[in-house]
Parts: sequence; structure tokens; C-alpha cells
Amino acid sequence: MRWIIPCLMFVVGIGAGCAGADPVRTPEKVGTLEFVESWPQETMLDLPELRDAPGVWPEVLGSARTSIDLAGFYFSRKGDGDDSYGPPSAPDLFLPVLQAVTKSAERGVHVRTLADAKFYKTYPTVPGLLNELPGAEMRIFDAGEVFGGGGVLHAKYFLVDEDRFFIGSQNFDWRSLGQIHELGVLVNHRELARDLHDVFEFDWSPTAREKFRQDATAGRDESKPTSIDDLARHEVRLPDGSLVRTFLTASPENQLPPQVPWDLPLLVQMIDSARDSVHVQLLSYGVTDRHKRVFDDLHRALQRAAVRGVQVRIILANWSKRSYSLPWIKALALLPHLEVRFTNIPEHPDGFIPFARVEHAKYLTVDGNRLWIGTSNWSRDYFYSSRNVGLILCGEGATRDPDRFFNQSWHGPYAETVDPCAEYSPPRRN
Repeated sequence: MRWIIPCLMFVVGIGAGCAGADPVRTPEKVGTLEFVESWPQETMLDLPELRDAPGVWPEVLGSARTSIDLAGFYFSRKGDGDDSYGPPSAPDLFLPVLQAVTKSAERGVHVRTLADAKFYKTYPTVPGLLNELPGAEMRIFDAGEVFGGGGVLHAKYFLVDEDRFFIGSQNFDWRSLGQIHELGVLVNHRELARDLHDVFEFDWSPTAREKFRQDATAGRDESKPTSIDDLARHEVRLPDGSLVRTFLTASPENQLPPQVPWDLPLLVQMIDSARDSVHVQLLSYGVTDRHKRVFDDLHRALQRAAVRGVQVRIILANWSKRSYSLPWIKALALLPHLEVRFTNIPEHPDGFIPFARVEHAKYLTVDGNRLWIGTSNWSRDYFYSSRNVGLILCGEGATRDPDRFFNQSWHGPYAETVDPCAEYSPPRRN
């Protein structure tokens, strides 16, 4: 627990530690951060301590004064697309979100929507509706063309009035709000919001993109901070009163505003710093991609942690029970001090819902005092060719709610410990 004491020392003004070398920030600079969940209805995965996204999203979006920026992998109401259906008893919790955005636009709030090019072909209806709002704008972002490598706009976030934002695993989709296990963060902090706004502008405007690239080239500084301790310079207060330090991260490398660091090396750094525990929860995990390229940065870091005696626990969705993922997952499960569990969330009692009833959160906790939470699964494309965003938090209390969320699944009735010798078949998805 070597990071706890330095962080606490900083809070009382004794030292730096996790906070880096910045001076103590004035009270008006301290923001707030709250963890927000979604959970599959008719399951035992609700965590009462956390507010639910179906309530939080309309509240925040409906409070906008000047602007709303939405960036997402896809936007879908119930009934949009051939695979977006479900039993009548499964409500569409995304409709109140759309209504909140609509009312804000009608009050004069400027709404911009950025949608991934590939999924827009499947789900064009909601982006089209948002584009028809008074004064609204909508653009399609082709990450494969802009970044190369066939990537996508996989990030999911919204930014309100350039001072509040939500980042999480939730897509803008009715299933993500009531039929999938998800975790995100609601943040109120102007400087952090400015960083996320710059990521949005990078993807929104070719002109802004070129300027950011020129700025990054002109301002290239090999002495820029690369450690989590030095980068974690923004202070936020959690609902329990804890003060933690945080900063924004994103992917892919070299496709970012100059002040936003690439997340992959920071995730490796986090795991390599672990002394006691590493908890990971993801939809999917991969070491080789469809082009047979090896991506083992995170895989080797997890192995190193287990060999050091760190207790490593990994939760994966049962969608990972696929031939190209299982050998690597089983290889991890062979190591001492490392355990992997699949979760098998049952179907809705009134009928099958495509692409739902699954673990979809993406986060990492280390030693009870460091957290990464974002939009990336752990395979190559997410870090090298697709747009993703996240936050890293440092300090006592940073992992308290995410670890509760983790334990809800780890110790829950749907968990299944991976047996390296067992045969597995993936579940039906659509």
C-alpha cells in the first residue's frame, strides 16, 4: 500500500506522492466525481450504493445551459435495427435520455453528436433525430480513415457546458441502461472537461485536428511527465468525502491533443506498481488480433504481477469463450496467485435480448488506491487504431466503489471460475 501514505501526505500539505509536484489547489479548483452503474434488470447485480445511469443521464443532460457534446460507438432505441428488440416487459430506458436532450435543444442548448461511421450504417435513426433538433449538428467519424488500421470511434461520453462529463462503458443504447452490467463516472471539473473537449474537437474537426498535431510537434518535450504520480494533478472529491487525484487518458497514440497521454503504457505502469492486488473487469481480452499480430503488453504485465505474488483477479464476460481468446485466458488461469472468472448472466425472464445480458464494464484497480476506468477492452485495436477515453485516479478511496462493483460480480451467483483444462462454448449473442 505504498501509494496511500504519499497521497494522504499531500492532502494535508506535507508532501507530493501521487499528487505530483503541483502546489495545493484552491478549493474552487476541486471537482467532484461519482461512479454510476447500469445493471441487467431481473438480476442480483444492482449495487444500491451507486446511482443508476438511467436516472443520472437525463438529469445531467436536462440541466445543460449552453452546450451538449455526445460521442458514441452507436445510438439505438428499442426497435432500431434488426437486432435491437426484446420482450415488451423490458423497457426502453434510453427514451428519457433522448427527451432530456430534446428539451435542452428546444431551450437553445447547442447539441453536437459524433457517431462512429461503421455503426451508423446499422443504427442511423437516433443520430438523425438528434441532428434534426433546433440548432443541432451531427457528424460521422470514420476512425479507420483518420487513424488508419481499421479502427472505430469506440469511446462513449457526453460533455455538458464544458464543465461536466460522463465517461463509461455504456453505449447510447437502451440495452446498456437496463440489460447490461456497466460502470461509468460522472465528473464535474472544468480543467478535466477541457481536456475531454479537446479530444472531441480533435475528432469533430479536421482543422482542429491539424492544429493539435502541429501543436504536439512544436511542443514535443521529452521531459514531459510520463508517470502516474506526476500526471495526476487534478483533484476531485468522491461522494464519501475522499480527495483523489486524476487525469484524462485516451487512445490511439499520436492521435491525441498534446496534453492528453496515451493510456496503454500507463496501464502497464499501474500493474507493474502493484504490491497487493490487481482487479480487472472487461467484456473481452485478446493477445492476438485478426491479423495474427501479438499484443502482449498487458498480458505480460499481469503475468509479472502474479509471479511477484500479487493477488490478480480478472472478470470477463462469457462472450470471451471463443477459440481465439481462450488459450490466452487459460494460460493466465494456470499461474499461481491469478484467477479468472467468466460471468454468465441469465436471459431476461420474458425472452432473449440480442447483444445484452453481459458484463461490459472496463476498469482496473490496483492495491486499493489506483484506478483506471475507460471504454477500452484489452486487445490491440482498442489501443492502436480506435478512439477510446478513460480516467486514472490515484489515492485512498479511488477504488472503493469499483471494488464493490467488482465483488458484486466476483462473488455473485453468475460467476464461473476458469478451468484451464475445460472446454467452453460461447453463448448466443444475437
